[in-house]
Amino acid sequence: MTAPLPTGTEGRDRALLWLANRLVPFYRRFPHSGTVSITSLDPRGVALPDRRVFYSRIPKAANSTVMAALQRLAAGQADPLRAKSRFPRPSRLSAATVAELDRDWFCFTVVRDPHARALSAFLDKVGRRTGHSAHFFRWFRPATPREPGFADFVAYLEEGGLWHDLHWAPQHGLLHLPFARYDMIGRVERLETDLPAILARAFGAPPAGIERFDHAPPTGAAARLPAMLTPALRAALARLYAADFAAFGYDPGA
Repeated sequence: MTAPLPTGTEGRDRALLWLANRLVPFYRRFPHSGTVSITSLDPRGVALPDRRVFYSRIPKAANSTVMAALQRLAAGQADPLRAKSRFPRPSRLSAATVAELDRDWFCFTVVRDPHARALSAFLDKVGRRTGHSAHFFRWFRPATPREPGFADFVAYLEEGGLWHDLHWAPQHGLLHLPFARYDMIGRVERLETDLPAILARAFGAPPAGIERFDHAPPTGAAARLPAMLTPALRAALARLYAADFAAFGYDPGA
C-alpha cells in the first residue's frame, strides 16, 4: 500500500480561507481555522433567517432527515436534495444577519457515535465505490487483489486519510460555530426524541412525526458494528476520533 496522494489544492484553499476570514462577515465573526477547506465547510452551514435558526449539518449524521424536516416545516415540502440548496449558507449572510445570529439565533447540530459513523462511511462510500472513495482506492494497493475490509479503511485513516472526505472527517472539525454557541446538539442514536425537541425550539411546536430520508439504502452500520469492531480497531478509532468522543460525550470503549 502507498501513502495517500495530496490533493493539489492546499495553496488555493489557504488563500480562500485567508480571504474568507477577512472579508466574509460570517467568517470574520467566526473564523475558520480547521483542517477542512472553507469551500467544503461553507455549504454544510444552513441558515433560516426568517426563523432565526442555524444548523451545522454533518455528513453521516442524519443530515438528510434533518434537512427534510426543516424544509417541510419552513416551506411545506420535504425534499432533502432541494433543501440543501434552498437555504442560505454562512458565506451569503450579511453582517447585520451575522450579528443577529451571534446574539440570539437558535443554533444546533446533530452528531453520531464515531464508531458507527466511520463504519457507515466505509460501507457506503468505499463498499459501494462512490466517488468519495477515490483517495482510498489510490492508497489501497494490496499485493493480491481483493476487496477492502473495514480494517483497511481504518489503516487508511491512520496513514493520512482522516480528513480526505467530510463523510468520515472528525465531526468537531465540521462545526461552524464555537462549541458553546450551539443551543442543542442532538444525537443520531436518539433522533426520535432529539429531533422533535430541536424542531420544537426552532418552529415553536414539534412535528407530528419524524420521517427518515436516505440518498442510498441504509448500511445498517449500528447493527453490524459489534461483529466488525475488533479491540484493535476500537483502539485505533479511539485515537483517531479522540476529540469527537470527548466533545460529544461518547464512550470510546463502548
